[in-house]
Amino acid sequence: MIFEQPSALKRRISELSTREVSSKLNIFEDTTEFMSIDVGDILRLSGNDYVVIGHAREGRFGMDEQPKFWVKTSIDLTTGAKTTFRCLRSPEKEAAVLREMHRHPNFMHGQSVHDAAGNIVRIIDFISGPSLYTYLREQKMSHEEYYHQELSKGMQLFMKCIEAIAHLHKQGLHHGDIRADHIIIKNTDTYIWIDFDYEVDYLNYDLFCLGNVLQQVVGKGRHSLDDIRLMPSNYPYFSNTLTPSDMSLMFRHRVTNLRKLYPYISEALNEILMRFSVGATGFYKNVDSLLEDLRFLFPS
Repeated sequence: MIFEQPSALKRRISELSTREVSSKLNIFEDTTEFMSIDVGDILRLSGNDYVVIGHAREGRFGMDEQPKFWVKTSIDLTTGAKTTFRCLRSPEKEAAVLREMHRHPNFMHGQSVHDAAGNIVRIIDFISGPSLYTYLREQKMSHEEYYHQELSKGMQLFMKCIEAIAHLHKQGLHHGDIRADHIIIKNTDTYIWIDFDYEVDYLNYDLFCLGNVLQQVVGKGRHSLDDIRLMPSNYPYFSNTLTPSDMSLMFRHRVTNLRKLYPYISEALNEILMRFSVGATGFYKNVDSLLEDLRFLFPS
């Protein structure tokens, strides 16, 4: 709903937020100048009012404090629910995915609306939980303990995410920005894809990016040449035998041949990883072919 009276608008903000309400409220119906929309401002879209409470922040590569000013976190003043607004990149593409996957448990949900200037704005349901990237980094156990105790469960959850991407591709759509920090872990037992507003119209790009995430799931995070050099105690089995063919096809400083770091990884699983390496002699044709191999090793 729209709060026409400033007093009613301020009162509702006070009910839902601990922030001090500004004496003068800025109300935006046009998101074109999204950099001008700040904390405390009101977004009035599609017959509803939202108060901006912050900006999303980049959550990987040590850039936790880098704000994404085109992504606004807000509170729906009608329902009190926390939401996210996205004002840039490829709104048409992300809106299409939101429509197609609106009931899928492994995709974030939301809706797209037009502002007063005709811009497409995506209103995203807030998901509470760590990213897969963060979860893997914060595991305190050794890799050997993780591999024997946690990997099977993690693979089952990740395979649900891969199945979701396969379904998306069958609808003629793609994610476009598959990364470990674009999977949110909800209630410890559901992996959810987020942030699919990046436009890369090439289905196999999703496939190769899935390979990158798979390497992290199996490896309990990424493993670069610098990691091995600077933290040798984390790699007690490593015998200094890496070659260029052992490295990731997309990120040449990351190790794909994880059996050279952790020899207890099964040969069959490592062979799947090596399909995404510089030394690969054959690649997966599609997501379904990757899924078939993983299901054989990790039956439900």
